[in-house]
Amino acid sequence: MGSRIHVYPNGSLVIEAVTEKDAGDYLCVARNKIGDDLILMKVSITMKPAKIDQKQHFKKLVPYGKDFRVDCKASGSPAPEISWSLPDGTVINNAMLADDSGHRSRRYVLFDNGTLYLNKVGVTEGGDYTCYAENTLGRDEMKIRITVIMAAPQIKHNYKTYVKVKAGGIALLDCEAVGEPKPKIFWLLPSSDMISSSTARHFLHSNGSLSVSQVKLLDAGEYMCVARNPGGDDTKLYKLDVVAKPPIINGLYANKTIMKVTAVRHSKKQIDSPYYGSRIVVHKNGTLEIRNIRPSDTAEFICVARNDGGESMLVVQLEVLEMLRRPIFKNPFNEKITARPGKTTTLNCSVDGNPPPDISWMLPNGTWFSSGIKTSQFLTGSNGKYRCAARNKVGYIEKLIILEVGQKVSDKITFWKCNFLEILEFTF
Repeated sequence: MGSRIHVYPNGSLVIEAVTEKDAGDYLCVARNKIGDDLILMKVSITMKPAKIDQKQHFKKLVPYGKDFRVDCKASGSPAPEISWSLPDGTVINNAMLADDSGHRSRRYVLFDNGTLYLNKVGVTEGGDYTCYAENTLGRDEMKIRITVIMAAPQIKHNYKTYVKVKAGGIALLDCEAVGEPKPKIFWLLPSSDMISSSTARHFLHSNGSLSVSQVKLLDAGEYMCVARNPGGDDTKLYKLDVVAKPPIINGLYANKTIMKVTAVRHSKKQIDSPYYGSRIVVHKNGTLEIRNIRPSDTAEFICVARNDGGESMLVVQLEVLEMLRRPIFKNPFNEKITARPGKTTTLNCSVDGNPPPDISWMLPNGTWFSSGIKTSQFLTGSNGKYRCAARNKVGYIEKLIILEVGQKVSDKITFWKCNFLEILEFTF
């Protein structure tokens, strides 16, 4: 007959989902070859609009992260259908939950009696919830306001903390916070940078603590831990002090040394340790070795040692000296010179040495004259033995020069001594 009306073999009539239109007289007729029989039944339909029992508008406080349940029991004929409107405007009912593939049902459960259950309330679950009860005769509703109670963050031991760490070590800054919802942790560094996740040298632990590895002097300063949730903020301030000392060079943190040695420097460039060149070697311990001395290598050397504590410098003023040599005459043999009358005669006493030798002459009469002295008008016999002497701090040497003139005369001698002797005006 119809999808709602069924006649069973025993003659019973069943009407499903009765409505007010189904009210009236129903005649049952039984017939065979002998005759008929019938019975009249009068059906009246009792209809009531949907109504929510114990309806009231109220507010409910729910702690963050907790579950909550709201009842919405309704009566009516036919039986009303229950649905709920959520704070974000979504409407849910049993049909929607059944067709949700379990996604929303993990948070919301709507029971057959109209009770709404929410698992682990979050901040977004706060607001107005409206229950609707509806049947063919009418609709009823009930509104409930849910307020999610949150706990502002609290950091354990949030007083200012002083931490001292050696350079190159690890600094651990604790920041364990509680609150509902669970606070998010981030850190403000001395450089004014903000980090909320781990970086190369900054590791953010799951409990909010911060580890700084390979601490440097630049890491010193104030670190602020901030714990934040919708309920507010809390902070904790750390003062990090990095203890570091610069390298020690030759037992000192910084020094300057002046050296006068028979040594050489490298060219004007930076050479890192170790370095191995043909003439220059920088050993692993920082020692500079230079070979093949050159006088042009006089210069200032700067040794720089660096670590996390800073740097130290050793300044070496290197003065390259030529090799010391005792005086040597260019002509080392004694000489005998015959002078012509009336001519100027030069007695040569050329000498080399380092440092340059001081030269002096001894005249035949035993008088000594040092180099650099200008002497004139000495009357003496020109014939005789002249001694040239050369001296420096390495040694002393003499040379004999015998001067013979054709006849004995009285002469004027002008002595300009550097390394030779001039005898002038031989008169006969």
